[in-house]
Amino acid sequence: MHPNVAILLTLNGGFLDAFTYLGHGKVLANSMTGNIVMLAANFGGGDIQQALRHIYPLIGFVCGILAARLLQLIAWRYPHQPAIISLVFEIAFLAFAALKGLPEFWLLAGVAFVATQQSTFFTHSGNQTYSSVMTTSNLRRCLQLFFESTIPQFKAAGLRDAAVLGAISLSFVLGALAGGLITHRLHDAALWLPAALLLAALVEIYRHARGRVCDSIAG
Repeated sequence: MHPNVAILLTLNGGFLDAFTYLGHGKVLANSMTGNIVMLAANFGGGDIQQALRHIYPLIGFVCGILAARLLQLIAWRYPHQPAIISLVFEIAFLAFAALKGLPEFWLLAGVAFVATQQSTFFTHSGNQTYSSVMTTSNLRRCLQLFFESTIPQFKAAGLRDAAVLGAISLSFVLGALAGGLITHRLHDAALWLPAALLLAALVEIYRHARGRVCDSIAG
């Protein structure tokens, strides 16, 4: 996948985490580790209502993995089709939620559902693996590549890969920043921005796919 697509998807991932955390009860859209920790901590502290909120994205997470697997089985002859279908569905869901609003359960479970599918189908930028819904692994791999490419000797290719992962890591931060700023002002209508980011990613995917086809014909 082209780095531009990875950056757009990761901007979306950071935005959605900030959106659900600030706008819907300090629940994380993407980090199931964080939700499980807060679920247990709130149960231990006796805040059952808050603890239950963290179950909603976990339900969406499980359903997202199941739906991704079913898509893979249905479209097994076309390996890239499930990713495109999931991306179109995510755009439609976010636009609908921005326009109509949804009850908290359906919104939190739904956002986790589409984010899980995104992280399942979009896993590579060039030769590098990455995550569009969390930043720890991206940042770790960025730093590993940087040090491997500078100590004991300079490796230009490794530094280029480190720069791509650095840009992806930064995009998660910028997405979360945008989510924090816009959610306070627009609440659920803020979801129009991540829907637009995903639409731009879809356009980029088709643009680069079309370019590869034209190159193969010319060759």
